[in-house]
Amino acid sequence: MVSERNKARAKAQKDESVIVALSNDLAKASSDRDELQRINLLLETNIVLGRFELQGVSNNLIRTSADLEKSRAEARAAAEAAQAEMQKRDSKINELEQENTTLEKQSNELTGAITGLEKAIVETEKKLAASEGDKEFLVKELKRLQAEKAELERRFNDLAELRKQVSQLKEELSIARRMEWIKKGIFGFSESKGGAMLVQGTRSTNPKPSTTSATNMGLQAEVRSDGSATIATPKPAQAPAPATPPPTPAPAPAPTAPK
Repeated sequence: MVSERNKARAKAQKDESVIVALSNDLAKASSDRDELQRINLLLETNIVLGRFELQGVSNNLIRTSADLEKSRAEARAAAEAAQAEMQKRDSKINELEQENTTLEKQSNELTGAITGLEKAIVETEKKLAASEGDKEFLVKELKRLQAEKAELERRFNDLAELRKQVSQLKEELSIARRMEWIKKGIFGFSESKGGAMLVQGTRSTNPKPSTTSATNMGLQAEVRSDGSATIATPKPAQAPAPATPPPTPAPAPAPTAPK
């Protein structure tokens, strides 16, 4: 009887120990489950935040790509405009060179006309000095030749001033072209510099009003700051031939004395 009680008591103690151990295991498992649920919730939150961040990065990438494409398009447009402007300036420089050549030819023609007038004046002065005929006519002719020579000299000076203005405008255009080359970098343009050009911005040029110069001797010239020039001048007068004085009338016969 006592032995059975002892066995029952031992079995009860053993069962109680098993129950306590199982209870501890259950508590630990419940704690582990709660920890795993907390970690799972944290991971899900991180995933959601990561998706939002990824969406933001994707949107930024789309905007950046659009801005980059826009910058490239603007850079290409600016490069084409700059190239067209440089070609336009080159064309204007060529036009100015042709105008300068024309002015030089007209200047040479005026020089020849002045030289012819000088010879005519010298010849008239010689005839005047040696003439015993109509000196009044020769004096008038000499004054006319001198006045015509002075007029041609004034026109020659006007042409010289106009050539100076054309040369100055050509030099300004050449300097602007060289500055444009330097701005583009070593006389060329690279599309990879489009972003830098976008940051720097494009410079718009305001056309200057055209300048018209006219002389009081019939020479009309219009020189515009965009490089074009229009010149209208009458052809130089040819040197007149030396005037021929009227023939000296023969002396009247002496009257015959009455017989």
